[in-house]
Parts: sequence; C-alpha cells; structure tokens
Amino acid sequence: MQTNTMKPYAIISLIALLVAAATGSLLRFGLFLGMPDWAQNYLAVRHAHSHLMYFGWGTLGIMALLWQWLPRLSGRPLPHGVYWQMGATAILALLSFPAFWSNGYGPTRIGALMLPLGSIVSGLSGLTWLFFIFLYVRATWGLPIRPLAVQLWDWAIALLLLACFGVIGLMATILGEHPSFFLHQAMLHLFLDIFAVGWFGMALLGLAWAWIGGRASTPGWLPTGSLALALAPTFFLGMPPALVPPAVYAVAVAANLATALLLGWHGWMLWQRRAFLPALVQFGLWTLAVHVLIGVILLWPGLWQWASATQLRVFFLHNLLLGWLSSVLLGLIVAQWLTITTEARQILVTLWIGGVAVMLIALLGLGLAGIVPISTLLWLRVAAWSSLPLVGVSLIVTVVATRKEVGRTVSPSYTAEARVETPG
Repeated sequence: MQTNTMKPYAIISLIALLVAAATGSLLRFGLFLGMPDWAQNYLAVRHAHSHLMYFGWGTLGIMALLWQWLPRLSGRPLPHGVYWQMGATAILALLSFPAFWSNGYGPTRIGALMLPLGSIVSGLSGLTWLFFIFLYVRATWGLPIRPLAVQLWDWAIALLLLACFGVIGLMATILGEHPSFFLHQAMLHLFLDIFAVGWFGMALLGLAWAWIGGRASTPGWLPTGSLALALAPTFFLGMPPALVPPAVYAVAVAANLATALLLGWHGWMLWQRRAFLPALVQFGLWTLAVHVLIGVILLWPGLWQWASATQLRVFFLHNLLLGWLSSVLLGLIVAQWLTITTEARQILVTLWIGGVAVMLIALLGLGLAGIVPISTLLWLRVAAWSSLPLVGVSLIVTVVATRKEVGRTVSPSYTAEARVETPG
C-alpha cells in the first residue's frame, strides 16, 4: 500500500483548478454576454483566475507530487518543515483568489487603509516558495547520485528562484514613487514567463521522468542545465517589442530556439516511452510539440512584432498552461491518487482532451482573426462552450479525490499504468 502523505495538498490543488476553471469559463462567457454585477472588474477577475492557476494549481500540485516521489529517488525521508511549508503555500495560494478579485494589483480599502492585497499575497507566497527551495536543497544536498528527475528539479527550482526576483522587482516598481514602465514590464515577464516556462516546464519534465522511473530505458544523457540556461533570457519575448533593444531581441530569439530544440529532445524521448505514461500526459506532449514549433517559427523576420499586436499570446499561454501544464499535472495526480474504473477514466480523458483541443483551436482562430475569415464572435462562443467540459472534469476529479479509499487497485486492462505503478 502506497502512502498518501501529500494527497491532502493534491486535493487542495484540484480545488484550485476547479475554481480557476470555473472563473475562466465565467470570463469566456463574459466576453460576449457581459460580466455579471458581482464580477464587473474583468481585469481583476482575470488576475484572480491566473494567479490561482499559477499559485494554487500549478505550483501546489507540482510540489505535492515532487515531495511524494522525492524520497524514493533520494533514499532519504522528507525534511522536517515540509508540512508547514505545504500548508502555508496552500493557504496563501487560496487567498490569492479573493485578494485579486476586486482590484487586481490595485489597492483595496480595508477599514481606513488602502492596501495592495494582490501584491501582498504574492510577496508572502514568494516567501513560502523560498522556504520550499530551502527544504529541497536540504533534502537533496550531497546526494551521491542525482537521477535525471532530480537534476531537472534542481534547475526548475533555480528558475523558480529567478522568478521570485521578478516578484520582488514587480512589487518595487508598483510601490515606487516614479515607476519605470520598462522595469515594470521586465519584472512582470521575468516572473510570469520564467515561472511558467522555466519552473513549471522543467518541473513537469522531472515529474514525467520520475513517473517512468526504472520501468523503461532512459537515455544516457538529456539536457538539464543547458535547458535552464537557454530558458533564462526568453522572458524578453513576452515584453512589448518597442521596449526590447535589437541586440537583446536577437539573444532572446536565439535562446528561444535553443530552448525549443532542447524541450523537443525531451519530448521525443518521452514520446518513445508513451506506453508508460498516462493518456493525459501523452496529450500534453502533443501540446509541448506545438510549443516547440512556436519557438522555431518565431525566427521568421517580423513575426514576433506582428504577433504581439494580435491575440496570439493568449493562445500561446493557454497551450502552455492548459494544454501542457494542466494536462500533464492532472494526468499524474489522477494516476497517483485516484481509484476509478477504466471506463470512467476514459470518459474523463476524452472530455478533457476534447475541451482543451477545441479551446486551443478557438483561441488560435481569435489570434488569426485578421487572416482567417471567420467571425470573432463565433470563436468567442466556441471558446466559452469548450470551457464547460474542463469545469466538469475538474469537479468530478476533485469529488472523487476526496473519497476515503479502502485500497488502491488498477484495472488489469489499464496496462500502461499497471506496469508503472507510481514511484511514490
């Protein structure tokens, strides 16, 4: 019987996914139906949605799986303080939703005070991430052998630390008397882009390789540190083109191409072992391939500048955070902690993949609205309705995860996961 020490935090991350998915659906329908009276500040609600996805779903879910599986890879027990860290991370992640709901990063009146609640919660969340980094270093310090998954987590956490500097810098630019727009944008994208592509991306690769474990052959070498170094300058491509000097742009594009190729290498190696991966992880690898393709086509002269004036960034972010992050993370959490029949699993997988695929197509259509002769309103409606299966899957998985299980079984017909019972 496998221990479920991190399952309560995985359940909290699923609750965050459910709330964020429902809020995302509200935002999608609000674009053509109008927002309800209790959610009039569209930008603030969007901040609440995105920060809950970042803090409560992505970060907490990754940490839960990492702490669950690290002892097997390190041969050491979890360090003291892990449960305090996970509890604090979970509480602040959930608080980010109401903190951003009313005014986003703007000040909110609390009694006689006007407080930037979003910035405060972000800063405090960053402190729990630093605590996590400290505990991880303590847990892995001096390991005689560092498996591939641990190496990827090492660099993912280095990029998380880099993203934390973005949070600090962003708070400084917001609270400063004479804020610099360049520094504000640089710190914003240092946080958002390095957090998403760096911390999330490399941590997910580590989780995927940890899941495979010793059940399939692993390559003799795969990029870890080189991938992290290539990722670091790519945040400049998230900034408005007018703010990025040509020399910096050239470096960022070259780094983005290198990142795409190295990510593609990992993706191809994982795809060759897809029989050992849950179906949602396999789907996530397809969206990773799209992410890699985007990194290559950005080499086309003038394409980045043109795309920045469209809605293609929305497609890019959802392909990364919904297609790649959420599909892989949901697939691994379900495989690790949920006992459901093969038929129910297949239904959930089909609903999720169908909803994500249709939404990504709709968002791509919105991004190419000036080229594709299809009504923008139609794309908005398709994107909104495609969000409902995602809410439904999130709800079902969350409810099932809260059930008290007497034992864990794997259907004999579910051969892929039967061969690779979780590494935890």
